[in-house]
Amino acid sequence: MSFASVLIANRGEIACRLISACKGLGLRTVAVYSDVDRTAPHVVAADCAVHIGAPEAAHSYLNSAKIIAAAKKAGAEAIHPGYGFLAENAEFAQACADEGLVFVGPSPKNIRLMGSKIAAKAAAVAANVPVVPGYYGGNQSDDLLLAEAQKIGTPLLIKASAGGGGRGMRQVHDLADFVVELTSARAEAKAAFGDVRVLLERYVSTARHIEVQILADRMGNVRHLFERDCSLQRNHQKVIEEAPAPNLAPEIRANLLESAVRLTAGIGYDSVGTVEYLFDAATGAYYFLEMNTRLQVEHPVTEAVTGIDIAQWQLRIAGGETLPFSQGDITCTGCSIEARIAAEDPANGYRPEVGLITGYIEPDMPGLRIDSGVRVGSIVSHYYDSMLAKMISFAPDRSAAIRLLDRGLEKFYIAGLGSNIAFLRDLLEMPEFVTGTHNTAALEITYSEGWNAPITVPQQLVEAVLSRFLAQLGSPGPNPWMALGAWRITEPSGRRGAAIYRLGDSEARIEGRAGTYTITLPEAVTFEVNNASLTGGTLSYEIDGLRHSIRIRIDGSTVTLHGKSGQIVLDVMASDGVLQEANEAGGISGNQVLAPMPGLVIEVLSNIDDRVNAGDPVAVIEAMKLLQTLTAPCDGVVNQINFIAGESVGSGAVLIEIKPNEFED
Repeated sequence: MSFASVLIANRGEIACRLISACKGLGLRTVAVYSDVDRTAPHVVAADCAVHIGAPEAAHSYLNSAKIIAAAKKAGAEAIHPGYGFLAENAEFAQACADEGLVFVGPSPKNIRLMGSKIAAKAAAVAANVPVVPGYYGGNQSDDLLLAEAQKIGTPLLIKASAGGGGRGMRQVHDLADFVVELTSARAEAKAAFGDVRVLLERYVSTARHIEVQILADRMGNVRHLFERDCSLQRNHQKVIEEAPAPNLAPEIRANLLESAVRLTAGIGYDSVGTVEYLFDAATGAYYFLEMNTRLQVEHPVTEAVTGIDIAQWQLRIAGGETLPFSQGDITCTGCSIEARIAAEDPANGYRPEVGLITGYIEPDMPGLRIDSGVRVGSIVSHYYDSMLAKMISFAPDRSAAIRLLDRGLEKFYIAGLGSNIAFLRDLLEMPEFVTGTHNTAALEITYSEGWNAPITVPQQLVEAVLSRFLAQLGSPGPNPWMALGAWRITEPSGRRGAAIYRLGDSEARIEGRAGTYTITLPEAVTFEVNNASLTGGTLSYEIDGLRHSIRIRIDGSTVTLHGKSGQIVLDVMASDGVLQEANEAGGISGNQVLAPMPGLVIEVLSNIDDRVNAGDPVAVIEAMKLLQTLTAPCDGVVNQINFIAGESVGSGAVLIEIKPNEFED
């Protein structure tokens, strides 16, 4: 190994993962952090840490000069970029080399070549690897792109040349919308990557997304670590990934693996990388998409089925080591599936959630791995990606891996903000996923009207009322006065007391003592509860002789239930309060356009006195690396604009007010 210390130029779960990999090799680790990450887990885990600036990524994690200065200050000899941020930035890789630092990744030349989807397609063609029909030229004029789009036909994809993660990507189903979608794709590409160039591809709507993991050292040795299937996606962002790919014919698998090795060797690649393909299961045809010149989010599933620590080998290759194993030495055993756990609300357009994590418990189960970047007390902000953790299952077969992952998600406890855990569990039950016949359009088809959160059932209302009451009272214990509860005064006088809560427009009543209660919900639905207690954040009780336990988090009047159906947040107020599912401001309200979450105003698309119709785009904000177009809530005239491009806004901030037509003079 040519270096002994590594600066991790990243944050969150990948920074924690890389710190662990470095420590496994005996390497000293240096973390970097922005203002909001001062006490983050990756900072605590490293041997030392350097502050690099304000929360905005441009002033911290994307500031290459600050990263290099931090490495020199801390005495680091190498820099690992992780993924995202500077991971595929050729200029940063070159700057590291110029400063005498080892960049843990491929050469700047390879990053530059494969970082441009246009250049990458040309390299694939040169290596005799098939590509999706489309336009990959350098002429980026609107007229030329429209002409090429007409040749390709619809549906087609506009993709940022420097893009990834679904950013700067737009589907076009009607050429009349092409110019509008092109403008949006360029704007998002510029915001995310600083590069407005795009390419056009025919959209293969029922294709699968297959990718091949590559290891290549600096002696010219190239090995594949088999393939992954990443077809379960929403908005072109991966949600669940697995290795190996299910239902893939042996000859097709062999051809994919061989073509990935051929392309990698042909460009003289020298690090960890992933060659991605679209695979048409109906025809057996496959097409090169791109090569990611970095460690992938989903690398743990490949580590599980091959037993090879990819993160450590990326470090070892950068340190000058040669791959000691032949292709024949690498085997693929069992099945591994990964789910990306994010702070988002899938029932509300996957809107990212922000806030303080007040409860966090990871399940500890054989065959289950969790890569996490948060803990209790972590603040999830709008400045960075919404992913909190990854859960990875490994089992002898695919069915067992699905069951294990589902069980792990059920036991994963996160409180203080919403997560996508219930949504992920629903995905694992999709018939197409269970049979391994899903494709990249599966989520769009299955949830064409959006995903709906589980409906709150009466027993959950009982749990909310019971836990809220016990929290106020103090769970029954050895103190006889506490055991008498709210009725220690009324019962001696012959009166039976009851605590009253409101459920919508109706009352819920709870009466009893010493762990035995009768709870009456609206419409006289009654539950008899025995041996009820609230201890250490767990509510336990019996109904009809069946024992139930559920994790509970109570913050004031807010009760968070974490059970088999996922996380449900209810607002429970005594006496004159109302029990209802908690809502947050965001989107549209009456005649106002509200910020759905904290973010940055990218563009205001309307002016004072403009006439707009309901649904017309009026503003664009950026939050958690994504652009969101906000629309007019009603027909009318814009009469107030409260923010300009470049200003930060808080959740629920009124961006624009519209005078509805019915109120016009």
